[in-house]
Amino acid sequence: MASLVGNRNLYSARRLLRKIQKRLDGSLPLFTSDSLRHYAEVLLELFGQWKKPFPKGERGRLPKPRRVPSPDLRYAQVHKERQGGRVVKVSRSVIFGKRRSVEAQAASLKRADGKEGQINTAYIERDNLTLRQELHRLARKTLGFSKNRRELQHALDFIEAYDNFVKPHRALRLSAPSSKRNRLCILRTPVMAAGITDHVWALEELLCYKA
Repeated sequence: MASLVGNRNLYSARRLLRKIQKRLDGSLPLFTSDSLRHYAEVLLELFGQWKKPFPKGERGRLPKPRRVPSPDLRYAQVHKERQGGRVVKVSRSVIFGKRRSVEAQAASLKRADGKEGQINTAYIERDNLTLRQELHRLARKTLGFSKNRRELQHALDFIEAYDNFVKPHRALRLSAPSSKRNRLCILRTPVMAAGITDHVWALEELLCYKA
């Protein structure tokens, strides 16, 4: 997980996706976003590969190599049309990857109600809402806003680390083997579900950790 405080331009998109690239284990996830065009450009830049086109004839200059998406790069966009502040139409388009494989991977990501997932940006939108509820600096029309971009980024990094390492999430808990009278569950954090750690961190452990 990564966040970035900045404008919605090519420079910010490049910085954000480079942060995400450093956190990957070598495999590529399914990328989804809104219809900002810079994401496709940077994904191709970071996860694409060079390909030299075949010459079309015997004369003329040889075609220059160009950047093409790698076979395991999958990226889809969600475009929402609004009228009067309400969403009236949602369209989904696959930018990189075969549509059938992208939709199958999205369907494998089960929703909280157990239904099949689909190409959407609901998870990141929910994460943005949670950040606004937990971090007063992001609340709109209040006196708690940040005047310094660097301090806001530090606050975002801390709250994200807290949510991933310290705060157990209800949707990730597992039922523990116990008697029928005493129903117990195992609390888990997102990094526990990802196999990065085997216990819920204390706040002191998070603050004292040296990266």
